[in-house]
Amino acid sequence: MNMVYKILYIEDQAPDSRVSDLNSLGFEVETFDPSSDMKEITAKINAGFHALILDYRLTEGKGNACFDAPTIAQTSRSKHSLDHLEIPIILMSNQNVITDYFNDFTSQDLFDFSLTKGNFSGDLEKFSQKLMSFISAYKKIKDDKFDLAKILNIEEELVHSRIKVKLASEKESVFKCSSLIYDDIIRSIGLLIGEDVLAARLGVSKYSADWNTLLESLEETKYTGVFSDIHSRWWMSKIDLWWQNTVKSKIPLRRLNAQERVAILKENLSIENLELLTKTIHSHSTNFWTICKYSNDPIDPFDGIELLKRDYLPWQEKEYLSIDSAIAQIDDYKMYISAIDKKVIREIAVNLNTNG
Repeated sequence: MNMVYKILYIEDQAPDSRVSDLNSLGFEVETFDPSSDMKEITAKINAGFHALILDYRLTEGKGNACFDAPTIAQTSRSKHSLDHLEIPIILMSNQNVITDYFNDFTSQDLFDFSLTKGNFSGDLEKFSQKLMSFISAYKKIKDDKFDLAKILNIEEELVHSRIKVKLASEKESVFKCSSLIYDDIIRSIGLLIGEDVLAARLGVSKYSADWNTLLESLEETKYTGVFSDIHSRWWMSKIDLWWQNTVKSKIPLRRLNAQERVAILKENLSIENLELLTKTIHSHSTNFWTICKYSNDPIDPFDGIELLKRDYLPWQEKEYLSIDSAIAQIDDYKMYISAIDKKVIREIAVNLNTNG
């Protein structure tokens, strides 16, 4: 029998339709209109719930709350008493409020994830899978007592030493551990790679007829730790070993172009229906190793425009735009592009307009 997860939904307006949707997904939901008594709210949160959903604005209900979601999340996250129950906290609000939240960087380390009410209603199953994955991850982290090798289901030697150092600095916070894994390992390129990056590094279109056959050969390289139920990832270090031992190539992947990689795969694995990935218009190399942040097109980093969007952790690789995307989306990304690269993009754009 499947366990029924109990959800506390704190909202100052009538959330009847969303509660009905959550119930239809198999969750047991209790709503709560908060007052301005934080002790009352904290006691409610700790009353045996598996997850907390918060609307952003909470000041218009009958309870007369004088604060919004970040205050409740901050109070919950800062509790470290032995009887404190750490659970996932999800922000679900209107579109304009979610935009305000993302502009408020001080609130972005409080919630496990956020979404609009429209996105929730538009894909209930996706929300359900993601929420259950976070609940399961919290339980796994607690059960394994912050042992990263067990949590990630990987050999101890493959856990980057700097990840261990960073986790140790978080003082055994389940939320911080979960965020570290989800945001800084699962959703970044580095130790793990997603399907688009995998395709780029193999030079193979994932729409090839035999793409799934190729993935079967890579089964032993698949990530199987927390969140693997909602994100397909592969260990890059294991892919390198697979390339050497299973594909039996004496030349490392990085030194080959896409045509050479595909030829080796076809010959050594006897997989015929593999379509070659092609480069973007303004790229020169097919030594693909990453993807464009905007379009997901494969690119060689030497052809890409480096994004200066954030500080990268030691195990993370840099993010890039293809030149094509940089030209088309310059207004959206200009604050993340260096002055030198912006000059290059402008010159290409001028030449295109002149010759076009």
